[in-house]
Amino acid sequence: MPFYKKLLIGLAAVAVVATVIVGTVFYFTSGISDAATDFFATTASSGAAAGYRKAAGGFRQAVSEQEFEAIADRLGLARFKSASWPTREMQSGRGKVVGTVTLEGDVTLPATVNLVKNEAGQWQVFNFELTPPGANPGQQAEQPKQAEPPRQAEQTPPAKPQAPKTAEQKIESTAQPGDRISARIGDKDWSSSGTGMIAVALGNVLLVQTTPSVQGDDIDLTTLKLQFDATSLQEQTLARDCNANGPCIELSRDSHEFLIDRASKQPALLKITRVDGNAIEGTFSADMESLNGKATIRDGHFHVTLKP
Repeated sequence: MPFYKKLLIGLAAVAVVATVIVGTVFYFTSGISDAATDFFATTASSGAAAGYRKAAGGFRQAVSEQEFEAIADRLGLARFKSASWPTREMQSGRGKVVGTVTLEGDVTLPATVNLVKNEAGQWQVFNFELTPPGANPGQQAEQPKQAEPPRQAEQTPPAKPQAPKTAEQKIESTAQPGDRISARIGDKDWSSSGTGMIAVALGNVLLVQTTPSVQGDDIDLTTLKLQFDATSLQEQTLARDCNANGPCIELSRDSHEFLIDRASKQPALLKITRVDGNAIEGTFSADMESLNGKATIRDGHFHVTLKP
């Protein structure tokens, strides 16, 4: 067989192997890409409220439905057309896709979506990051040039008005690798750290939210939500309702939602014990209840670093 034919056959074989490998990777990661696309598609076709219900519990605890509706409106998600996810990662019940979201009018937005598996084994959006329309100068329509005003002696022409810059809207974990939250819940010690936490500043209010953890075959579905005034060094009484921007605490454990025990004689308390630059430390405790029973939270401690 001539050399060039052997070479062509060899190259064809390599191409086939490469195609099989790429196809296999995309096949096994199609679940996370489909879930990410479905989240945006549902938001566009059925409204922000429907898309919000498809998100992971951690997302819905960190962001209210009204806040998500405002974000979806700001980003123009009602005009969602399609999505492409060339980069996909999966590990221990967590997934990540990176690509683009295309809106009507062929507006393309760079996108990153992080996902987690729920108890039923379904992928759900945990957080996402989009560059909104207008943030990329290449996507802006060219503006007509205004005629220059007549020049006057000893007078500087007025500066050309600048269009307001559209702030980039991000929903992402801001906690650093060394951050940690821990407590004794009932008779068990529990903790979460690093990227298993979300820290979001909403004015003076700081929201700290943990996510389920997966270590090998050990899956801990416990999630804790703390919300408090990050500027107050006074002892803060935590409330049951986290829908308002006030101090509160919520717990999810073994598929049960816990709120502060109304019958407890001990108030749920939080106190910031140290502030060092962007790092905040504090303690907390609470008596919690659910339809399934009660749980005490003692020796709670958190260390959170906000991005400057």
